Amino acid sequence: MIKIKDKFSFGMLASACANIPINILDYIFYSLDINKHHMWHIAASAYFKKADVKTIPALVTGAISDYSNAGMMGSVILYLLYFTDTEYSGLKGLSVGAAWWLLSFGVILRSKVSRIDPDDAGTNLYHLAEHLLLGFLIAKIIDKYGQEILKDNK
Repeated sequence: MIKIKDKFSFGMLASACANIPINILDYIFYSLDINKHHMWHIAASAYFKKADVKTIPALVTGAISDYSNAGMMGSVILYLLYFTDTEYSGLKGLSVGAAWWLLSFGVILRSKVSRIDPDDAGTNLYHLAEHLLLGFLIAKIIDKYGQEILKDNK
């Protein structure tokens, strides 16, 4: 079994594991037309024209951007749990997910960083729920599999 001793890297890995089911849900809700924009399309629209976000290069860029963003969230959650303990880890993950959504959808997208700025209720509510679930899952993965790294250097 691989043992990761670096906190930042462990947070990145935990977020990648949590982001996989999130992306599957995102695709399902996008396919059902509940969510008008897949996260990878929104992320890719910061780099590509809106008409090109469904191309392979844009989707790869969007995926890398999405997983990088989730990775940063994972590292923030890991350090939050490291400095505050794992009691109520799910609530802490939810709070970071909510803050990440407010920053991403409330500030960054409204600042016209990307060419897609969702304004329909379904997409915005879906992505809010997605961010909350992502934060919760990351925190629970860290709490379950990262006890040794959370105790390190305390």
